[in-house]
Amino acid sequence: MSFNRIATCFVLLALLGAVAFATEAKVPVKVSPKQAYVFLDGVAIRDGNVTLKTTPGEHTIAVYNYGYKGQVRTVTVKQGKNEPQTFRLEPDGAKVHGPYGLIQIESDARAAVLLNGTAPEYFVGHVDEFNNHIGWSQQLSVAPGTHHVTVTRQGKTLWSGPLQVAADERVILYVSKNNKKIERVHVKSDAERPRFKVGIASAAISVAPVSGAMSATPTNINCNESSKLAYSSVDTLHSSISDESGTKALSDLSGELAVSPKQTTTYTFEASGPGGQVKQTATVNVNATVQSYVAIAPAEVDYLKVGDKVLTQQSSELKWSSTNADSVTIEPIGTVAAAGTEKLNTEPKQVTGKVDETRSYTLTATNVCGGSAIQTAQLRIKGLIEPYIVSVFFPTGYPGPKHPDAGLLRSQQEQLMKLVNVYRSYAQQTPEARIQIRGFADPRGTDKYNLRLSERRTAVVEAFLVLHGVPEDKIQVEALGETQQLDAATVNQLEIQDPFKVERLQTPKQVKATRLAYNRRVDIELQPTSVQTSRFYPHQASDAGVLEQRSWAPLKTVIDAQQAPTVASDTGPE
Repeated sequence: MSFNRIATCFVLLALLGAVAFATEAKVPVKVSPKQAYVFLDGVAIRDGNVTLKTTPGEHTIAVYNYGYKGQVRTVTVKQGKNEPQTFRLEPDGAKVHGPYGLIQIESDARAAVLLNGTAPEYFVGHVDEFNNHIGWSQQLSVAPGTHHVTVTRQGKTLWSGPLQVAADERVILYVSKNNKKIERVHVKSDAERPRFKVGIASAAISVAPVSGAMSATPTNINCNESSKLAYSSVDTLHSSISDESGTKALSDLSGELAVSPKQTTTYTFEASGPGGQVKQTATVNVNATVQSYVAIAPAEVDYLKVGDKVLTQQSSELKWSSTNADSVTIEPIGTVAAAGTEKLNTEPKQVTGKVDETRSYTLTATNVCGGSAIQTAQLRIKGLIEPYIVSVFFPTGYPGPKHPDAGLLRSQQEQLMKLVNVYRSYAQQTPEARIQIRGFADPRGTDKYNLRLSERRTAVVEAFLVLHGVPEDKIQVEALGETQQLDAATVNQLEIQDPFKVERLQTPKQVKATRLAYNRRVDIELQPTSVQTSRFYPHQASDAGVLEQRSWAPLKTVIDAQQAPTVASDTGPE
């Protein structure tokens, strides 16, 4: 190699060294006690005072010594030499009680020993404190059990694994040979020891076992209720509570954690430190069962309507309750509170005829824990809707003195039966219900004759009502003869409004006949509601011709119309 090439190499090496020196930062670290161990960015360096060599920038320096409070400091260092960092650790922790087992480690004297964890805070000492039991008392005392030991230095793990230690037993670990030896010794298991004791050329470290507990109160809850997990631990560096959903790290050694599980859940409390690990479980049982109740009172109501007037409409109330539910609906009402009452609409949906309706109210209660309950209550509405109760009309001259039972034609009997049904329904809810009958005659004939004629008409109607179940003492009768006549204008208006009307052309003579026919009637009033029959003439009835003719119809014709069933040409609106 030529001289120039050699010179060039020396120059390059010098330049590289200068660059390396220029980018290096030095940080003197002073510790107390002097056995304390220094970690740089989580890497074990060595025990005692040391000058750290690193790159400029932000770094973490940690100093630990078992039996003392560790210190962690973030520092920003510059290239070259920096100001010293001084760490003075304060003693921490009470004395340790047995039983004990011993661990002896033969390895790099400056290597850090971590117990039951790999982070710097699990540091318990360095090998030089645990590697000789011949001339001096250098020992690591631990509680009986399995301990995970890690021997590390300068970012390199020299050995890591579990060691089973029994009381009054010493385990000797030979790191370079990767083997161990077990000896029986007498350790005075009942003795109380300090955590850290150092002599001129000896060190004794006694590691306190980790203890901890957790309980749940209460252990049985309903859905959406809470329970408290009370936990505590001693000589713990890290603790957590976990369930199926994850793990929550705990910042305090003791405290309470509120939980609200949606199903039965087992919580696991774990605490760890150099002295080992503890694990405890607590189960919170969740009752997801939903209890529900729904009822209607009364469950059956009566309804009676005549024309546009409601005579009977009983009220009913829906009552419900649910427990352990967070969503409650009632179909068809919608979302409701967990418990409550509501007045129900008892008006039928139909508009005419016999009423017998059943309505269902279904309560569905659920919770987020998967519980549900369904209950149904039913309301029955029964009764009658009669859009029209029409007055009863008679043929000319009927009933006569010789035939006082003749003249109530079949179509008019049917009208009276409607009224009987109305009365029965009304009387069920109104004990004071009664019927007022008023009889009339057209103006032909003397006043005396017409009065007697109206009396016979009311008597026929009364007899029919009594025959079909209306108590006689509930009927009041009034015969008015030809008084209170319906005049032409009134009849004309009734004809226009008549829902049963039949379109027809009438001569003046027929118009007069119709007016006379309107006055041959019996009006009926339901009391005390003052519901009166409508005075619409039954033009649609098959026997209307007999009713409307001006002359006196033959008795046979009347009797036949009275006994034969009618065939309506137009039943009118229902």
